[in-house]
Amino acid sequence: MKRLLGVVGLLLACALGSAQRSSLPSGRELVERHVAAIGGAAAFGNVRSVRMRGRFEMTGQNISAEFEQLGARPNKLLLRADITGIGHTETGFDGVNAWSIDPATGPRVLKDREHDEAVADADFDGTLHLPGHVKELTTVGRADFDGRQAFKVHVVLANGVEQDEYFDTQSGLEIGWEAKRSTPLGVVPTTAILRDYKKFGALMHPTTLVQKALFVEQVLHITSVEYNVVPANTFEPPAAIKALLKDRKSTRLNSSHVSESRMPSSA
Repeated sequence: MKRLLGVVGLLLACALGSAQRSSLPSGRELVERHVAAIGGAAAFGNVRSVRMRGRFEMTGQNISAEFEQLGARPNKLLLRADITGIGHTETGFDGVNAWSIDPATGPRVLKDREHDEAVADADFDGTLHLPGHVKELTTVGRADFDGRQAFKVHVVLANGVEQDEYFDTQSGLEIGWEAKRSTPLGVVPTTAILRDYKKFGALMHPTTLVQKALFVEQVLHITSVEYNVVPANTFEPPAAIKALLKDRKSTRLNSSHVSESRMPSSA
């Protein structure tokens, strides 16, 4: 009898859990609500490129600088800053190649997981979560995020990158995400918080972005947003990255020639 009651309890719990999930808005509904809240899909579609400027700071490290982020359709992105006493830093994706320039590590061409994450970040229509760009968009429940009640949505992008996104239950705006992201210290849990939405032209943007990874916290304050002013050549890789890409191409060609020379004759 106890075993039977246990089975009945388990079935009841499953039924209640299923009923609770079915009462939640779908991931697609939450994305559409967010898009409507920021200005609508039509207004978003009129934007071909965007330039954001502002200031970022590393919490507790006395490091700050002006930054510029530029993006363009369909999937180009460049984030750059010159930090006093440290040097130039940037990350970019030109639609094919992803790179990073950092005073600590030097110029690098990103590959594997880092490359996939750069592709995801550069998707200009990423906010829309278009059906061809996502494999999964599932509301998994309610959660408290950054002191606000939110719907939690698990997202799996077409290239396999996963993250949990949080949408404010009242405003409908996305207020952050959590994921495991690649860093110089390896793949680590990362949290991004989106605050203080303001209107620039026809669209709303968060003007405070807080990103936390392990013991590092950085805060970006966006002060200006401009649309359709980014030159097409903005996303051309810098000279140091071009040199690395050329070396990689030469290495692949040499490897191919060696492999061909080792192939046995068919005679």
